[in-house]
Amino acid sequence: MPIRLIGLLCGTALLMSAPGALAADPFDVSIRVEGKARTLVKERKVTLADAPIIKDGNPEHSCNGQAAIGALQAGTGGDWTGSWFEGLGYTADEIKGVNPSPAYFELWVNHKLSSTGLCDADLERGDDVLMFVQDCEYVPALEGCRSPVTPLGVRVAKIIKRNTVRTIRIVDYAANGRTTPEPGATVFVNGKKLGRTNRQGEIRVKGTKLGVATIYAKDTGHARSETARVRIVQ
Repeated sequence: MPIRLIGLLCGTALLMSAPGALAADPFDVSIRVEGKARTLVKERKVTLADAPIIKDGNPEHSCNGQAAIGALQAGTGGDWTGSWFEGLGYTADEIKGVNPSPAYFELWVNHKLSSTGLCDADLERGDDVLMFVQDCEYVPALEGCRSPVTPLGVRVAKIIKRNTVRTIRIVDYAANGRTTPEPGATVFVNGKKLGRTNRQGEIRVKGTKLGVATIYAKDTGHARSETARVRIVQ
């Protein structure tokens, strides 16, 4: 058989065996959704696959499953509804039966306000996704809100020796990810109220029972903090 023909046949075989496109590997991220009165989706890890997400049945309204929309879809088990806007993609109108209108669900990634929407906020392994109700008055002169809702964060050691006193520090996240102490925040340990933070955003706690303690904080005008888990050892 002529060498040229052999080459053509081999090339054809390679083309037939090659996949049309390589799918991206799945990876894990965390997702949490806070309503005004309660947590709608407790913080959980979800696996994002490279598969399109279409919420309104229109194939042209397709979004990358490894963007923030994938985390919302997996975290809620699909229990959310959204509207499609050209150039923006989907917005989350209702999550777990809660529609906050005229307020809305705001998207933060890795403790920062996302500059893109659910469809365009591409994620990476280990990213942290938070959605909460943004309920503030828009001021045209400021091109934004005068007092926007922002999320709280917890700073505490991951391991505490039994019967030792340690400091819990509660912070407020700004849209750019910077933190400031949050005075007057109410801190809960294992679901029970511990007290309020001082002017430095701090409160002391004593680990008395071996095991894992859960810590979170609330304050007016803020989305509830993540839940920190502290292991108390002998």
